Amino acid sequence: MKAIDPLPALDAHAHLDPSESQAALADTGMALAMSLSLDESAAAAARQDDHIAWGVGCHPRKLKAQTAFDPEWFGHLTEQTAIVGEIGLDAGSRVPLELQLRTFRQALEIAARMPRFISIHSYQATRLVLDELRRRPVAVPVLHWWTGTAAETSEAVALGCYFSIHSAVARQTKFRTRVPPERILVESDHGYNDPPEAIPCRIEWVEHLVAQQYRCSRAEIRRMAWQNFAAIIRETGIVHLLPDGISRQVRDIWGA
Repeated sequence: MKAIDPLPALDAHAHLDPSESQAALADTGMALAMSLSLDESAAAAARQDDHIAWGVGCHPRKLKAQTAFDPEWFGHLTEQTAIVGEIGLDAGSRVPLELQLRTFRQALEIAARMPRFISIHSYQATRLVLDELRRRPVAVPVLHWWTGTAAETSEAVALGCYFSIHSAVARQTKFRTRVPPERILVESDHGYNDPPEAIPCRIEWVEHLVAQQYRCSRAEIRRMAWQNFAAIIRETGIVHLLPDGISRQVRDIWGA
């Protein structure tokens, strides 16, 4: 596929190990790598990868990370990166919801002052996430693992949300019927134990599934995802925080 694709794969939400060598992560395609804790975020901040943008996050399913969350440290790390993620809420988590809400609200307060690409975990907590985004709006929220109803999806669109779609939710018709194509991104939700070089192939599969929903070609979905990502970067003004490879691609999209 690489020979015929005019654009590289863009993965809007993956999990990569920041302790891996650059050689081990050389074939991921362009990727936004989400962190589960501030410790992991700090390790990622020390890296310089041309094609991977590393995020700062605190996952709602990670009790140790949630308990140790320090908003001042989070803010310091956020200054250094274009990506906040992942953060959010999860009603199925063993982490007390009160603690999740405290962390999420503190993270949103910082993200509201420092606009970033924000990947928000919303699994089984779509109503709560929308309520928090209405209470504390941020520039361009990107909803990951979206399982909301059709009505909630329309509400999220009205709030300015984007949707990062992976294979587990790509067949849901609410994306085609409720989400305009200029609000979609594609992701692998790649896990730490999977080979990083599998990401481009996984992105192609998601693009295929999303293309079926929107009744267009896979190539059109790839270009659309890049255009939508470039629109987020323009709106948040963070192109200077992206690694060089991703930054160049975004600027090419702007100039096209």
